[in-house]
Amino acid sequence: MDTSIASDRAALLDRLRRLERAARPLEPGAGRRKQLRRAAIASSERFLRKIATAKAFEETEGKGIGLLEAPIAETGIPLRTAIALLEREVVRPGGTTASGGHLAYIPGGGLYHAAIGDYLAAVSNKYAGIFFTGPGPVRMENMLVRWTADLVGYPAAAGGHIASGGSIASLAAIVAARDAHRLRAADYASAVVYLTTQAHHCLEKALRIAGLAEAPVRQVPMDGRFRMRPDALARAIAEDRALGLRPWLVIAAAGTTDTGAVDPLDAIATASA
Repeated sequence: MDTSIASDRAALLDRLRRLERAARPLEPGAGRRKQLRRAAIASSERFLRKIATAKAFEETEGKGIGLLEAPIAETGIPLRTAIALLEREVVRPGGTTASGGHLAYIPGGGLYHAAIGDYLAAVSNKYAGIFFTGPGPVRMENMLVRWTADLVGYPAAAGGHIASGGSIASLAAIVAARDAHRLRAADYASAVVYLTTQAHHCLEKALRIAGLAEAPVRQVPMDGRFRMRPDALARAIAEDRALGLRPWLVIAAAGTTDTGAVDPLDAIATASA
């Protein structure tokens, strides 16, 4: 073997060994895992013991600024310090979405069973993107989608997927509607969208991401309970059609973020038919 090749091989192996030693803390043994679990569970129990009397919103002076005391670096901080920082600067300030007093929107709920499920899913790290690599997770998602569809009353042919949140779900819905109506770039400037001022801000953002920034957006008047008025919607649609525009998308709400208003969905469907 050429001496230069042998030298390069030895240097490479030495580097790999050093990298292995550096990465070893990411694969803790059983004893260290137990310590980590105890610290995490103790923190969660401290949180849960206070949840019944916790404020729905905690205003703190620093607003999480203490996190800057521990910037991301090559060397870590003690576990006890990290947990204390988390509780003080992340868990405490702002909205307490797991509290029964938090009614601003529909959060994850802080359900303990769901947290355990998240833990097991994260540890096993199964890939659920395609059936071949994760048949079990894909079947679980399909079962949950089917169960949800049955609750809503969708037909047996209905399908879907579980999104990470309302923003990405809204984007997927807008893209699906765009493609179902076969809109092309030349159509966007005349394809009208109808919503109210109660619509979530992610919707107009999703329109931009979907390439529909040129689409006219109409804010439909509401009644005294912050619900879209079907008569005003019908009038706006008629006016746009008279102008040669293409009424395309009506975004109604089944519970808004600000007030919890539910638009009259059946009447809106009739008005926009």
